[in-house]
Amino acid sequence: MTLPAFLRRPRLALAAALLIALAVLCWHFDFRPHHWALRPIPNVLRTLLAIAVVFGLAGFGVVRLLLPDKLKRYELLWVLPAGGCVAGLELTVLGFAAVPYAISLALVLLGGFALSAYAVRRNGWPEAEAVHLAWPAYLTLIILAITLIPMVFVQHYDAVTGTGSDAHVATGVAQFLKHSYPTSVNLNQPINQMQPTWQSKYPIYYAFAAISSVSALATWQVMPILIGTMFALAAIGLFLLALEMFSAPVTVALLAMAFAGLDRMALHTPMNPYFNQTWGYFAMPFGMVLGWTLVQPGLSSGARKTTAGLFVIFALVMVLAYPLAAPLPAVPLIALAIANRHRRKQAGDHVLGIRDLYRGRRSLIWLVPLAAALAIPIAGAVDKIVQAIRELLPGQPVNGSWRGDVTHYFAWNWFFSLPDSPLGYVLFALIIGLAVMALWHAPRPLAIGLGGLLLFGLAFGVYLRHLQDAYYFEFKLLAFVGPLIVLTAIIGAWRLRPYAAPLVAVLAVALGFSLVDQLDRNGYQLGQPTVALSSWAAALPPNASIRLDMFPPDQIWAGYFLDARPVCSEAPLLDTDYPHVAISRKADYIITSPPTLARPADAIGPVLRYNDGYALYRENPNVPGPSYCTRRRFDRLYTGLGYTPY
Repeated sequence: MTLPAFLRRPRLALAAALLIALAVLCWHFDFRPHHWALRPIPNVLRTLLAIAVVFGLAGFGVVRLLLPDKLKRYELLWVLPAGGCVAGLELTVLGFAAVPYAISLALVLLGGFALSAYAVRRNGWPEAEAVHLAWPAYLTLIILAITLIPMVFVQHYDAVTGTGSDAHVATGVAQFLKHSYPTSVNLNQPINQMQPTWQSKYPIYYAFAAISSVSALATWQVMPILIGTMFALAAIGLFLLALEMFSAPVTVALLAMAFAGLDRMALHTPMNPYFNQTWGYFAMPFGMVLGWTLVQPGLSSGARKTTAGLFVIFALVMVLAYPLAAPLPAVPLIALAIANRHRRKQAGDHVLGIRDLYRGRRSLIWLVPLAAALAIPIAGAVDKIVQAIRELLPGQPVNGSWRGDVTHYFAWNWFFSLPDSPLGYVLFALIIGLAVMALWHAPRPLAIGLGGLLLFGLAFGVYLRHLQDAYYFEFKLLAFVGPLIVLTAIIGAWRLRPYAAPLVAVLAVALGFSLVDQLDRNGYQLGQPTVALSSWAAALPPNASIRLDMFPPDQIWAGYFLDARPVCSEAPLLDTDYPHVAISRKADYIITSPPTLARPADAIGPVLRYNDGYALYRENPNVPGPSYCTRRRFDRLYTGLGYTPY
């Protein structure tokens, strides 16, 4: 019997098998009539097109001019990642220079186009081979599709998923930056100012705003698609890391990309969603690959300078987006630089010294405008790192503001896509053994640098588990380190060639069950009844005030969509870093949640509006006292400076 043509081509058969597995996974989570699943697709495509335009224009010329020759085989894979970083940094500089946002966005797009044209004229078009790009691109799309399953096949409309409460601030900040100076206060926006504790993170929110503007979609619609894309692009970085740093064959690098890119707790990050952390995670592998290339012998002086420029772009975005991740690539890269210093001298390379960095005051004059434009983000990053160090000193519990919305320690094995069971610990020992095998056969500088980082990450994770209330820090640390260990273990399995297939098969089964369990546990925070509140607010008389009678945590999204009117509550969400509404009993209207609650004592007349989540009543005008409802939102910092929420 003759096999079908695609079965006689193993790669094509594998591609089909992955597509079938994805279809089965989607079918498993599609609990509603199937035509509902198609509803978010047009906006998904619009957002992806906007990402391709903005990041593609911003990144193509930069990559074409700066990427060293030894990395150009996969040059096109660098374009979108570099473009996301470049666009965010450029918009930040222009924003602090008081250039109106619309003009800034136009300048970034036109400047990217002009630089791309110059790069092509100077260096020609990239010599890309489809065979080199097809599989990494295909796996990237598979990973992106998996991150979107909760939104498309469970929620069935484009909006934020998960339970991470930072999401409403993230979408609000991106909206705020479209219309406001970075350090200003704007009461016409759902979030009135940049979150005080996020002063370093402007680049990623400017990039977020740009995608929202070009796609013509609201930030809360764009967020799950953009964050899923950044997570999928991180997998490309992991592929390049395996390929360039470990010199793994393409097939092995693709396997490492799939296993590490779908690590369970790394996947938890974009689906919940932790926007800042996802950007830091995304930039990390690209920065590590560029840093590794930078310290290798045999690189020309010009190539070393351009590589350093591209490295700084990724490193700066990673540090500003997620300052606590800064040591992760820095530790191995410093070790690699020291270990390779002697090799480079033997190869006749010029080793960077103080004289190369400082050749008089004129050599550093270019730093003045750059430092002025990025002073606030850099100061915010430094402040965040200092605060974290203070929190992690032994002998005291972690401050409540550093616990985030994580309330417990996650199962240790989840960070490696393994079950929380005795079998999981056996497989964890296997993964550690395979990682050691990979590092044993790796170049010594890489083994020392990366091996030291992974050992430190595991040891520090154990230390954090023994601190009081440090579960947020542990989650953040191991969500970065776990995928790197899994990637290294897959490369170690390749070293055990006779046993590689069964080892990978066992880990694949564990990964499959972990993915299903993680998707099953995903939460949902933004229902369509909440989105409908914006139309309720628009239908009320101008300046009509609204009191929120609901569970305080539910007020964050309700207040977000009622931002067009003054809002208040008798019991707002206090003692958090999230913006909360003012305290007031007196208002013009009352919204209750759930809608099945009895009519509030201060209400008069029948229910005016009603949906599955809320009910609207008119408040009795005879309720005593003044109204303190306002469009201003309050937090710890502004309350401490003298602002009062009543």
